[in-house]
Amino acid sequence: MGFLKVPLGSSPSDYEMVVGKPQMQELREAAEKLDGLRILNVNSTSLGGGVAELLMSQIPLAQQLGVDLLWFVLECPPAFFDATKGLHNGLQGGEFNLSGSAEEFYLGCNHTNSNKIGSGYDVAFINDPQPLPLIEFLTGIPVWLWRCHIDLSDPNPEIWQYLKKIIQKYNALIFHLPEYIQPDISYRPCYLIPPSIDPLSMKNQPLDETEIESIIRKYHIDLERPIISQVGRFDPWKDPLGAIDVYRLVKQHRPDAQLLLVGAFASDDPEGETWYRKTIAHAGEDRDIHILSNLEGVGAHEVNAIQRASDVALQLSKKEGFGLTVTEASWKGVPVVGRPATGIKHQILDGITGYLANTIEEAASRVLYLLKNPDVAEAMGDLARLNVSEHFIITRELTRQFKTIAATVEATPNKT
Repeated sequence: MGFLKVPLGSSPSDYEMVVGKPQMQELREAAEKLDGLRILNVNSTSLGGGVAELLMSQIPLAQQLGVDLLWFVLECPPAFFDATKGLHNGLQGGEFNLSGSAEEFYLGCNHTNSNKIGSGYDVAFINDPQPLPLIEFLTGIPVWLWRCHIDLSDPNPEIWQYLKKIIQKYNALIFHLPEYIQPDISYRPCYLIPPSIDPLSMKNQPLDETEIESIIRKYHIDLERPIISQVGRFDPWKDPLGAIDVYRLVKQHRPDAQLLLVGAFASDDPEGETWYRKTIAHAGEDRDIHILSNLEGVGAHEVNAIQRASDVALQLSKKEGFGLTVTEASWKGVPVVGRPATGIKHQILDGITGYLANTIEEAASRVLYLLKNPDVAEAMGDLARLNVSEHFIITRELTRQFKTIAATVEATPNKT
């Protein structure tokens, strides 16, 4: 993929109309402290997944604020992503053996990409484990920050020990939550920055009822009947099969219920197609289960409409660094029922903005309660939107990110 040029999108003044002048002024002041710095931001994909979505909004906004920020996406063969998906799963506690060939692809691809990136940067901002080893190959960059978007609360010890040798070479580390900071790296400067949504993006901008109805009916969904939705990758950690099981329990009491499972395939996720097929098989012949993806033309605009049309949103992730889909649904005033995976339990205020459920049965019970009590669901949705506006909007995240970069530069000896 290489260097990406992202369309400018919404202007700082547009965001000011949403978040207010004081918050935008704080962001502008944080951006000014990066004046004169050339910053390299690297991740592994430009499409699919929360990190790519974050960067697609953050990069152009940062550039409009005068920050000299370039976005580079790794160019790697499928074998590289097989290896890094294993590392991703390992960091979330799964089993993975980093064999000689997998390690060779992992390090080799980063080495190859380092030659494409060039030189002249003051700061490298690296996202997740895929581009982590770039620090081994890119010389001349004095300040390195690593941002981890993964649930690191209980990593596979072998995988962690392998990656820790690279991680500890970074000047600063950024995590979503304190639970993700492992004790053996706590001596490094560690910062907490939860991810956010862009309220002006196509996925989150306001839609009128006519637009919503037009999109929903395109997929043969009945707006007159209850809609339960889960948005997320087709992935074992997201548990789309569990979402189907919840729906089936709900269906016993609400035969008119419909389930929408919506996902997208990302270039850095080789498991997606396998779990897409598993999800279809688990759904069987039930015509009230709609499994939708970018293969059916579902993009950001369609996801926006689907979430707004939902009566209840599910997020049954078994592991979740931070579920942006929870934030998206909450922003649209939809109560979310989710498992208390580490990231999700910090987003859903249990009994206030939605419900946390430990089991399939408990999740089904909570969904049924919300369907039977629409006034309660509406009140929860209003509070959910308020919670997002106070904590999880792009301008707040970018302000924290700019301040973290500035503090790391200031604290780094021999900095530019």
